[in-house]
Amino acid sequence: MSAPMFRARSLAYRTDFMIHAFHGTVTEREDCVRLETPSDPDFYSGNMLLFPSRPGPGDAVRWVRRFHEEFAHAPRVRHVMLGWDDPHGSKGGVEPFLAAGFTLGENDVLTANTVHPPPRPLAGLEVRPLESDAEWAAVVELHLTDDEPPAPLDVYVPFVHRHVGRYRELTRAGLGTWFGAFLEGRLVGDLGIFCREGVARFQEVETHPEFRNRGVCGTMVHEVSRHALANMGASVLVIVADEHGPAGRIYRSVGFRNTERQYMLNRRPVPAT
Repeated sequence: MSAPMFRARSLAYRTDFMIHAFHGTVTEREDCVRLETPSDPDFYSGNMLLFPSRPGPGDAVRWVRRFHEEFAHAPRVRHVMLGWDDPHGSKGGVEPFLAAGFTLGENDVLTANTVHPPPRPLAGLEVRPLESDAEWAAVVELHLTDDEPPAPLDVYVPFVHRHVGRYRELTRAGLGTWFGAFLEGRLVGDLGIFCREGVARFQEVETHPEFRNRGVCGTMVHEVSRHALANMGASVLVIVADEHGPAGRIYRSVGFRNTERQYMLNRRPVPAT
């Protein structure tokens, strides 16, 4: 990551590209920016186009055409992923995309400069960097506990292995740290945090289903936030949460505040019959 960080207006997309560009390429065009991860065509948000403003009339055709043009050299990229760099704007004209089979992702982008303990810290939870191959393997298993995987298992399982492997390479390169949350020696949660130019971005915050609603997530995010502010040169912490999920409430409970909005449109590949 020696090249200058891509200067999106959106903190969410700026830090997304900051991380994903380690294994991919960021190519600026006149009308959009292409993020590509050649090693993983099934990585939806690692192969996408980012446009400068929200979609308007005719963009449901134009944006999809531009995606296919930009990824014409990569036939194994079978999805279509689109975003727009408008952190404070509205959704724009998404209805034609939805009618064409896209799903809309709506995220809250939360930031903090300081944090405080959660209302229910979990006593006995050990939060520390991963130390062994076995602990990284446990992270893979934890991320495969999803009851509703976003892709067929024959695609999703190898993707998770590759995805966790990419994060491990990032930590080996000294660009961030992956933390595990351990209770009586068992991995019950994990997350990564990566920092550049004073901006630290959380990644893949996960709690084992058997240990949710016990304070694992809040305790883990609080402790890692303190670490990033004290030891990683971070002055701004960034974390992204699905608007419709419970995570945002937990992040706000330790001091994060809603700062921006992030929208994206994704059309997944049609399953083979």
